[in-house]
Amino acid sequence: MSYFPFYTNISNKTFLIIGGGTVALEKVDRLRRFTDSIIVIAPHTEIKGMEVKTPIRGADRVQILRREYREEDLPLGDYVVAATGIREVDRRVAEDCRRRKIPVNIVDDQAYCDFIFPGIVKRGPLTVAISTSGTSPAYAMQLRKELEEILPDRIGEILERMGELRGEVALRISDQKTRASVYKKILAALIESENRLTNEELQDMIDRTTDDQE
Repeated sequence: MSYFPFYTNISNKTFLIIGGGTVALEKVDRLRRFTDSIIVIAPHTEIKGMEVKTPIRGADRVQILRREYREEDLPLGDYVVAATGIREVDRRVAEDCRRRKIPVNIVDDQAYCDFIFPGIVKRGPLTVAISTSGTSPAYAMQLRKELEEILPDRIGEILERMGELRGEVALRISDQKTRASVYKKILAALIESENRLTNEELQDMIDRTTDDQE
């Protein structure tokens, strides 16, 4: 199989999780780093969320419906994850999703997956996804841990500050190469200082570059 790694906007999208065991919990925990619009359907589960009788699609919270899966549940989700631990049930979910053209992930059954869960390193706006296309999840996990160890301290906060500065730098510095150089210098300075530079110090860096242009 060939998986193309792309990031998609999941705002206003709902994930439907079929199953409530340890694997389902792991999937919910991963997804909650990006969204709380999650519906879990399982007769028994330790997953934390709001107990409901009728789930609301698009709600900004994890909802728990305690009963067995039914095909008519599928319109509740834009993406479906089958994690019941019962292969026959999970594959039936996959087949139901295919008929309805709903993307589905079947845990530990790659042939039935439309999408897979990569290893994820997340620090604020930074997201790194790691996949071996299902050949070696153990290596993906090892690589994820290695990346977590080498990332600069407070990189999430640093990237948020970089995002705040981009608009101002773009307005004040017209030359693209000069802007790229300024971004690089600011990023290096923030990493070296572990995000301790003041806004005044950053403004001074931009001012000096602007003065050089004039």
